[in-house]
Amino acid sequence: MFVGRKEEGRAVLLSVRAGRGVVLSAPPGYGKTALLRELLPALEAWAPVVWTERVAPFGAFLKDLFRGLWDAGVPVEGVGRGKDPEADLKAWQRRYPGNEEKARSLLKALKRPEGVNPITLVVDDATGITPSMVPWLVAFAEAATLVLAVHPETLRKGGTKRLWMRLDRVDLPPLSPKETRELARALVERYGVVAEDLEAYLNRVVSLSGGVPGEVERLVRYVSAEDIVRNRDVGTGYAEGLARREERGIALAPILLVAGGVAIAARYLGLARGEMDLYVAGGLGIAAFVVLSPWLRKVVVAR
Repeated sequence: MFVGRKEEGRAVLLSVRAGRGVVLSAPPGYGKTALLRELLPALEAWAPVVWTERVAPFGAFLKDLFRGLWDAGVPVEGVGRGKDPEADLKAWQRRYPGNEEKARSLLKALKRPEGVNPITLVVDDATGITPSMVPWLVAFAEAATLVLAVHPETLRKGGTKRLWMRLDRVDLPPLSPKETRELARALVERYGVVAEDLEAYLNRVVSLSGGVPGEVERLVRYVSAEDIVRNRDVGTGYAEGLARREERGIALAPILLVAGGVAIAARYLGLARGEMDLYVAGGLGIAAFVVLSPWLRKVVVAR
């Protein structure tokens, strides 16, 4: 099910057709994979597309890249093309035992004659990139057109700036309320959801999901319509906020225990020394601890 993303999809295609790589940036659930799948026919109409699942671990990425080249009919030097891709993969691994040797062989395979549209190399999840991979990905970007999907935090990783500077950036925002509603309605039909008041149900899904496509699907597919309409905790922002408040309450506990311990120590010290002021202060501290700590924690957690 795919809705919206027309401007973002157009930006990706324009960059690829201009021979520039793209980094598609968004948190999980925003539909990076769905958008790339939607664009796949248009990308394939322009040039061969090699699809890989993830960039890390690097050895697994190189194997995926070999399989993608094999599927696209692109030969790798020193490896004959048989009927079984896995047999050819094993032959390639025997011929090029190290990752650097493998990467060099694939780099040669990616290069196309001048005047021919370069291969488009898609990495569905480049979040696991490390600085040691960057030189190879830069080299691949010179031979092919890279399209990398990443979490926004990945762009801040040390030692990776050199790669991102070579790529156009396309960010995926949340869907608009109209698009979110359209997606929710389509998913309701797909999964056969029955709601007593469909419009109220759709309004709640739009509100709870925040326009995140993955969250829309989760709500429609796995949460009952009654729970959503009645505003019960369905594991969205409300639950996250509750968890944060609980964390604040837990963090407050050691402070309360220390304060109570100081009050008890002051009371016994005053008794031992015969200092009534210290004894009384300790007693008042203990009383304050007993009375105020449950109330204070309740205020912090319920806020």
